[in-house]
Parts: sequence; structure tokens; C-alpha cells
Amino acid sequence: MSATEVPQLHDGAEPTDGNRYRRVLGKLQYLFFTRPDINFSVNKLSQFMQTPSEVHWKALKRVLRYLQGTLQFALHIQRGNDFNLHMYSDADWARDMSDRASTTGYILFFGQNPVSWSSRKQRTIARSSTEAKYRAVASALDGTYWVRNL
Repeated sequence: MSATEVPQLHDGAEPTDGNRYRRVLGKLQYLFFTRPDINFSVNKLSQFMQTPSEVHWKALKRVLRYLQGTLQFALHIQRGNDFNLHMYSDADWARDMSDRASTTGYILFFGQNPVSWSSRKQRTIARSSTEAKYRAVASALDGTYWVRNL
């Protein structure tokens, strides 16, 4: 799911079976521990667990089709001499039209290996793109400090 195709909370579509939607999405929430590429999509679709519509169900099925087509994707731990932590973060600014909240995302590498990642909605509304990105870096640094102190 791309950031431009995110379904809205009140999209006017017919409601769908909420239990089935939550059950499938719950399984995807476990799966994204080994598939950081679906983290953004699962995060966005989780925001509609209370009242999913047919549009949300179609977006969820699109994620499932993506997973079916990328079965060969997996985390590969590689041996190497790089023992440094590398962190990448980003944020969109006020992308969510329902509440103007920004989304923060980061991924942390130990050498070439991803060890921690996250994608989540920011708790407060950022007044600028710089503020949204600053909060993304702060969130990523929290994760980096936690991993560094293991």
C-alpha cells in the first residue's frame, strides 16, 4: 500500500465483517516482526479495526496478495565486520486527513542487518514538516538507545 492510497475512516463504503478483518490483520501484525516491508500498511490498516468497511477489506487483501507474490522475501542475517548501528528515519507531515497526524517510521541496522523498525502515527499534531521529522528522529533514537543498551 502506498502512502497515497491510504483508505479513510469514513469512506462511505459498505461495512464488512469486522471479526474476519481483525483476525486477518492480527495475523499480519505477528508477521511484520519478520517483514518490515509491510509495517506501514499493517499500521495504517490497524487504525480501522473498530469499523472496517469494504474499502479497508480490499486494501487488506491487497497486502495479502503482495505477501503471496513476495514469499521469497525474508530477513537474512549476514556476517560481517561492521558492528556499528545505522539508523534511518522519516516522517510525513499531516498525511492523515481525518486528524492531520503525521506518521513516523524508522529502521535500525546493526551492520547490514535490520534489528529494529517501527511505523506509527505521531501522538500530537506537528505544526511543520521539520517538527514532524524531528519527532521521527527522536522516536528512532529511543529505539536506537534501547538496542544499544541490550
